[in-house]
Amino acid sequence: MVPKTVIKLIDEAIIPAILLISAKIFGLIGASLIFGLPFSIHGRKILAILPSVQFANFQDYIVAENYSNLAMFIAAAAGTMYILVKAHFFHESHIHPKLQAKLAKLNLESLITPSYHLYHQAAIWLTFLWLTVAFMFISSILKITYPQITIIAFIVAANFSWVFAIDVEKEIELSRET
Repeated sequence: MVPKTVIKLIDEAIIPAILLISAKIFGLIGASLIFGLPFSIHGRKILAILPSVQFANFQDYIVAENYSNLAMFIAAAAGTMYILVKAHFFHESHIHPKLQAKLAKLNLESLITPSYHLYHQAAIWLTFLWLTVAFMFISSILKITYPQITIIAFIVAANFSWVFAIDVEKEIELSRET
């Protein structure tokens, strides 16, 4: 039998995965339209349901790929940032009493998130964020993604991980006190 935590992680991973794939596709199409990069879409022989996008030359591909990678990273960073804000300000174990009172007054208590739900979301978003950084790192080694984008992505991911570690540390301290 599959543990409840694994099922929860899979359930939490569906929406972020769809958002990241969509951001990559929209980034590719957006860069192609903004910069006037000619491309064509063809069917594949293997995995026929997935399209193959081909650009007129390699330089056009590099430009479109960089912007689509950047769009995918921004989507992953935005999702992670949303979860980190929830973890620091709306975490049920250490929400500030004044904020909780304001939320209750405005009938927005649903914004307060329990640890079980919050930590599963954070694990998924941070995993996708680091997978995006790893993908960009490999692309940089292959000279497809500009190294500057990868370095910035790494710094952002490291800082977000650090911020989440602070929240986990706060949660551990609270559990030791009780």
